Amino acid sequence: MATVRFSKELQDAILNNARGVFNSKVDAARNAKPDNAWGERIYNTLFGEHTAQLNAVPSYFLNMTNKFKVEKVGGITCNLEFTLNSERAFPHQFPDTELAKKSGYYGSEIELKDNLAWGELYADVVRWRDGIKEVEAKRDEFVKQVKTIIEAHATLAPALKMWTPLWDLVPEEHKNRQRELKERDNKELSLEGVELSSLTSIVVANKLTR
Repeated sequence: MATVRFSKELQDAILNNARGVFNSKVDAARNAKPDNAWGERIYNTLFGEHTAQLNAVPSYFLNMTNKFKVEKVGGITCNLEFTLNSERAFPHQFPDTELAKKSGYYGSEIELKDNLAWGELYADVVRWRDGIKEVEAKRDEFVKQVKTIIEAHATLAPALKMWTPLWDLVPEEHKNRQRELKERDNKELSLEGVELSSLTSIVVANKLTR
């Protein structure tokens, strides 16, 4: 029976589709970030007591923004952007304290230190990162097993016989090719015009006359 061969192009396409099965789950895990309410809490913890002084300085001396990025918390890279309820003064520089330090000279990127003030946020970041890793690990294992199946076969048909759901990962153009080959084989194997009963009677008669 004719069947589509597992070219490198087809293998790569199938594996890419296998990874795609987990796209929505990976996106959901990545979007399950710590609550944006942490933005107000962080800003007020760092600058709350200096609000009067900051507001007294002309805005052009400061970086006015309604969002900022936390690059790290407790030494863990997170690159989380938090949005504030309104535009606030954000110092170009501020002292390196036990709570936080500035990242770079300009912009609004900071690193939060390993401090009890950020204990809950640290736990949220760990949960968030672990959730992403868990989904990505399941995706990678799924892709690995799909790869094992296709590498165990030279052509598509026997692989589909082993694992039918593989069909859902095959690109449409290769599906169409497989359908065409199957249709051609069915035509070639057609028994139209063949009288099986007549053939049988001839064989039986031959046995009796021996």
